[in-house]
Amino acid sequence: MPSCRHYLVEAGGELRGAGFKPDGQPWWVALEEPQTPGAGSAGEVAIALHGLAVATSGDYRKYFMQDATRRPHTIDPRTGLPVTNALASVTVVHESAMAADAWSTALTVLGPEQGLALAERKGLAARFLLREGTRLREILSSRFQKMLEEE
Repeated sequence: MPSCRHYLVEAGGELRGAGFKPDGQPWWVALEEPQTPGAGSAGEVAIALHGLAVATSGDYRKYFMQDATRRPHTIDPRTGLPVTNALASVTVVHESAMAADAWSTALTVLGPEQGLALAERKGLAARFLLREGTRLREILSSRFQKMLEEE
């Protein structure tokens, strides 16, 4: 039975790519950046999904407003309440789409400091976008930074 060696698949926002496009290029994908009125940009980032998957968790698509405050849909299991750490998003690049999805959510719950520390301990390629007033501040794990330098 023939197998598919070259593909880009999207399932519920997560992407997984393998092989190459017909032109010989890898599957390049741009990471979505949360849009906030009046907010600055953290800068566009594109990554090649050659045997890799990418998943992003954040507060910019699924959220609710409470007392004029944006509340994400992600619940902190330690408190049973929505996370309150000002992260707009966490993106994880991993060999497994399921692992990337799980890690992006876990790092979102932990927040920028504890999440980054865990990403470093586990060797995860993670990108954190933190809301600071009207701008977004980008924080990269060393593995994510290295991945960008190699592309």
